[in-house]
Amino acid sequence: MTTSSLTVLLIDDSAEAREVFCHYLRKNQHPVFQVLEADSGTKGWELFLAEHPDCVLLDYQLPDADGLEWMTKLIHEQRDRNIPVLLLTNHGNESIVRNALKSGAADYLVKKKTTADDLIRAVVLAVEKSVLIRQAEEQRLEIERSQKELAQFSHRASHDLQAPIRRIINYLEIMEKDLKGHIPEQVADYLSRSLKNAYHMRQLITNLLAYSLVGGGQQPLLPVNLSETVHEVLGELEDVVQEAQANITIALLPEILGNQGLLQQLFRNLISNAIRFRRAEPPQIDVAVDEQDGYWHLQVRDNGVGIPLKYLTTIFTVFERIDHTNIPKGTGIGLALCQKIVEFHGGKIWVNSVEGQGSTFSVTFPKIDSPQTDRPSAAVQITAV
Repeated sequence: MTTSSLTVLLIDDSAEAREVFCHYLRKNQHPVFQVLEADSGTKGWELFLAEHPDCVLLDYQLPDADGLEWMTKLIHEQRDRNIPVLLLTNHGNESIVRNALKSGAADYLVKKKTTADDLIRAVVLAVEKSVLIRQAEEQRLEIERSQKELAQFSHRASHDLQAPIRRIINYLEIMEKDLKGHIPEQVADYLSRSLKNAYHMRQLITNLLAYSLVGGGQQPLLPVNLSETVHEVLGELEDVVQEAQANITIALLPEILGNQGLLQQLFRNLISNAIRFRRAEPPQIDVAVDEQDGYWHLQVRDNGVGIPLKYLTTIFTVFERIDHTNIPKGTGIGLALCQKIVEFHGGKIWVNSVEGQGSTFSVTFPKIDSPQTDRPSAAVQITAV
């Protein structure tokens, strides 16, 4: 197919109708139409398979079956070619039209009312729409391929980097321990900075590996109690919580269908960030939940430094890092990983924040029909340090 030449398959048992429509098409100059004719569904089917037309004009009433049956067969055979089928009727019966469009017809034409301009316009628009849909699908598949290749590269690269960075850290830790008190203060400072950077690199590699694995088909979805999940995370973060003198309140959370490890990673990131990006006073972190339109709506609120307005639209982008005075930058993967985990579970995540007043991260998860997923009690459990 080119933009200046189109092949149309006309399937109609009426010789008179075929003559009129062929005349309309063949007299047109731009585009030029090549018309293939068939007087039955069977012959039309054979031409369709042999010639691969750009568009099909299909009569509703055929001697060997009605047009809807043939149209369903034509559309099913196309697979990914998306060749438009326009149904021709003698009368504009609403029921026929509705069934035709529901079955996949690109459009319909009432033969006795269709002028040459009507026919040309309908065919050209149907073909143009078909081309756009096909191009969009090709672009979607290309994006999916690119994303898959990038994920594979990220996974491979981060996996291969784990052993070297582990050895580097081991050597630096040995040097720092064995050389303590035997080297100039400036050299000791350089060694300490090198070790901190190595730790940062290890965390970056770990996060990148985790990001590449989410949604890879390796995470089973099972009932997960979110209250237990959050408390397990707090157990892991006990030293950090104590050091920051954080006060954390947790509502009784529901059970959802999910992956335990990924959900732990989600809450680990959100709570760690709330502690890390704190102000001078001890952090106050609240984990709340309510029910909205078949979803659980969880909120992780803090009284920290907040997020500058310019970052709010890009905060979940990979490698986006917030520049806060006196707070070391992270890897730029944590919140992107959170978004990927939430979307993997069929939910959404967003943030509301005012710089200097704290942030509220909102997460939704689909409810599951289970006795354990009844509305959680309004009681609040408190972890205060």
